[in-house]
Amino acid sequence: MAGKKKRKQRPPQLLSPIVFSEIETLNEDLPPTPRQNSPLDETNSIMREARELSYFDFLDSDPVSLQVGQTRRSFRIHRTLLHSKSSPLIAALDSNLKEGQSGVYVFEDVAEGTIARFIEWAYRGDYPATISGTNTGQTPILLEGTETDIDEKPENTTPETDSTSENHPLLVHIRLYIFSETYIVPDLQQLAFEKVTACITNLDKPNSLDTQLAVIDALRVSFLGLPQHDKLLDWLAQYAAYCLEKLRVQGPFHDLLKEFPTLSSRMILCLGPASTPPWRTTQPKYPFIQYSAKWSEDKHGH
Repeated sequence: MAGKKKRKQRPPQLLSPIVFSEIETLNEDLPPTPRQNSPLDETNSIMREARELSYFDFLDSDPVSLQVGQTRRSFRIHRTLLHSKSSPLIAALDSNLKEGQSGVYVFEDVAEGTIARFIEWAYRGDYPATISGTNTGQTPILLEGTETDIDEKPENTTPETDSTSENHPLLVHIRLYIFSETYIVPDLQQLAFEKVTACITNLDKPNSLDTQLAVIDALRVSFLGLPQHDKLLDWLAQYAAYCLEKLRVQGPFHDLLKEFPTLSSRMILCLGPASTPPWRTTQPKYPFIQYSAKWSEDKHGH
């Protein structure tokens, strides 16, 4: 009909407060969602357990043996103590594999000194740079900048003691760091990291031949044994860039860059441009061809 008012349409009805109230009540009745533990949480739990473990907690446990595959020498440690330090090792010893049946875990690529230092750290919370009685010699080659005179060596030295031996302080700490990363020993890994960086900080730039070769060896061991995301690799790459003028005169350093291109890539991020263009530069004092005969042979296919 004409003139009849049009009815207003009601807006769609929204949820009433009572519905929201019901939802809230349902939520309150639901059990809380269990929080999934991340690998970091599990690692922190292991670390807390290791720190809280007292001698009273493990001295009554049976010993297990950690054997060095190269020398067949075994070292013993209390089972409960090992469990608090490295879950992968104790898991192997508790399994039905040969380690579990024999009670001996064999390390095929780990040196005696590394195992001995790991066990000493497990008991007393620290480890020495030098250990008497290992098969690689008794005396370390000290890094530059240490208080002890490097010429004053003990009389009981062995022919195997040199700048790249197991007892070199820098390599000692790096090998412990790699061991800790492999067998998930976070407390020891952090301690070894602090000792590696402190050792290099005290060294600053390697001036002697022995120390330069030791640094190159340390770089090779690290880039060979650690995952590419490890923080120590970035630290060492920046250090290599910092002392480039000391390392580049050594042939093994160029071989190292060829062996691990990722080291070159990381160093580039820390290096600046050349100070002069080539048309203003004289011939380098050390031609590249003299650094490494290996590069020359590869280039010419000999």
